[in-house]
Amino acid sequence: MSDLPFFPSNIWLFGFLVAAVLLAIAEGGYQLGLRLFSAKDEGRRSQIGGVQAAILGLLGLLLGFTFSMAVSRYEARRDLLLKEANCIGTTWLRASLLPEAQRAPVRELLLRFVRVRLETEKVSYDSGKLAEGLRRSAEIEKELWQQAEIAAKEAPTPITATFIVTLNEMIDTDAERVHAGRNRIPATVWVLLILVAACGCLTSAYGSGAQGARSAFTSAFLPLLISIVIFLIFDLRTSHQGMVSVSQEPMLDLEKMMQEQTGKTP
Repeated sequence: MSDLPFFPSNIWLFGFLVAAVLLAIAEGGYQLGLRLFSAKDEGRRSQIGGVQAAILGLLGLLLGFTFSMAVSRYEARRDLLLKEANCIGTTWLRASLLPEAQRAPVRELLLRFVRVRLETEKVSYDSGKLAEGLRRSAEIEKELWQQAEIAAKEAPTPITATFIVTLNEMIDTDAERVHAGRNRIPATVWVLLILVAACGCLTSAYGSGAQGARSAFTSAFLPLLISIVIFLIFDLRTSHQGMVSVSQEPMLDLEKMMQEQTGKTP
């Protein structure tokens, strides 16, 4: 993915690697802490608590900030999907007012457009297939505009003008939706988040080692909990890979309505 060039795009592999790295760092921190416990350096040991609290506080702020960014982008994609479905539906209805020569071709193109958008959404995690889907969508939009130009020449009426306006809104909304799909969390934020998470796990486990007592919370529970939150944030930025995805119901309902009115099935 474009915003995370050094991390795997597969969400499950990403989550596994993050969890494995944080668990390994926690174990390493515990082993380092045992050295301090053996040295019985009370001065250094007394500083651990303050450093640990500061890093975990910073981590909490970063997780909240990044989660908020991911949710806002998820909501934008969801809202634009509904907006695009509404624009296509309005264009479909107004196409019935076009001259007979343009009515059927325009409706055929609109149905193809919806199907291409649904197919593209399913493979949006693959940059190559995504680019191909966007290319096909752009070609259909070009054909639709050509039909609109013909209709405007043959029947320059206010009804034709309203169809052109809704078609233009549909094309603009599609561009907004593509942009929203590309508007992801910057890579620098991800790198900082993972670095601070690693430092938080390291200092927490280091404190346990310095006390000479292994803690299941710092050795396993904390790294896994942080990994789950990072996994969820990563999941919010993708489609059809993990547990969270933008529902395609508006587009599916629109496709069903189109098929019923034209009698065409996939």
